[in-house]
Amino acid sequence: MYSLYLDSANMELNVGLVKDNQLIDFIYYLANKKQSELMVVEIHNLLKRNNIDIKSLKEIVVTIGPGSYTGIRIALTIAKTLAFSLSIPLYSISTLLSQKIKGVKTISLINARSNRSYLAIYDEDNKTIIKDTIWTNEEVKDWINKNPDYVLSGDTSYLNLEGKQPNVLLGMLEARKNIKQSEDIFLLKPIYLKDLI
Repeated sequence: MYSLYLDSANMELNVGLVKDNQLIDFIYYLANKKQSELMVVEIHNLLKRNNIDIKSLKEIVVTIGPGSYTGIRIALTIAKTLAFSLSIPLYSISTLLSQKIKGVKTISLINARSNRSYLAIYDEDNKTIIKDTIWTNEEVKDWINKNPDYVLSGDTSYLNLEGKQPNVLLGMLEARKNIKQSEDIFLLKPIYLKDLI
């Protein structure tokens, strides 16, 4: 069974092809706000180089934020359109969960700008300690200082801290095991979080 994995919630463009729960090919690069121009082209390129007809896809998996307001909507719109037109299931995954480091306590971070961070915290068994939220950078650093046994995940350079750069597609693949199908793709909404402040 072939599945298509899509993510454009941050600066990167991620398109993955999964067969029988194994990532068999992918396209990843910094897209610098050009995901809307490039994602459909890269989906086509990925399918073509693997000799896969788009009608062979049996499901779509997409990140739904938090992250870039526009970036989230790009992958989600494409995923919804494909799932609807192909009449296949759609699965949505938190961008922060897609950055979880397997088997270790993880603080997953994304720059929310204006001295804020999107954050989720997980234990080594993938149990959510703190679900997707938004904190000030000072609150984040304070929590990190009090919990040094957690690994930082994501681009943490904006905090002047060193973090691991996970493969988002592999993170999505791991998270997909425990995610239920979206019942109504038309009601599926992005996770923005900025309205929490």
